[in-house]
Amino acid sequence: MASKAKAPVVRLEASSADQLLNATSALMIERNTVDITFADIAEKSGLNAALIRYHFGSKLGMFMALLERDAGGTFDDLERLVKADMDAGQKLRHHVHGIIKVYYRYPYMNRLVAALAVETDSETARFISERFSRPLAAAQKAILEQGEAEGIFRKIDPMLFYFSLIGMCDHLFIGRHSLRYAFGVEDIDDDLRKAYAVHVTDLLMRSVLVKPETDA
Repeated sequence: MASKAKAPVVRLEASSADQLLNATSALMIERNTVDITFADIAEKSGLNAALIRYHFGSKLGMFMALLERDAGGTFDDLERLVKADMDAGQKLRHHVHGIIKVYYRYPYMNRLVAALAVETDSETARFISERFSRPLAAAQKAILEQGEAEGIFRKIDPMLFYFSLIGMCDHLFIGRHSLRYAFGVEDIDDDLRKAYAVHVTDLLMRSVLVKPETDA
């Protein structure tokens, strides 16, 4: 009996827009900077630099598209976390681990947001802040207020908490030179990422809990 022919496997290649975004992301990670040029991106992607303007209008447009690609999908997860049926302590732990996982994948994210906010017109800077900073701050505020209502969190200023948490989560990934020269660590692997997430979470929980000694 003749065997049934198998359908051919179709491999879809990334579009040129995706290739440009992937190249930009890779360069920022490799060089530990967001200061890259059209020529850098073209060389890394193997594509003509004119395609940046074709797909995104400008480098600013491409950088904003990169931010949306990297972070845009996380806000739905954040909203689900805030609405989840769990206590505020659990939510905060999930939130910290989630932020560090995002920075592990995209260590340039905060620097790119800051660079765009400083170097572009006020309307663009406002859009970036509202799109990326406000949802994080609002979610954290909701979790803190829930924890206070449950009697497990002290009263915490949400604004100060936001800057403290983001700074703690981000600093490992922008401090690669310190890692190398002060601690002999050449790369941030997944084990270090997980250890850092546990460390930051424990420090943070001890600072916000009414009774830290009762937290497992």
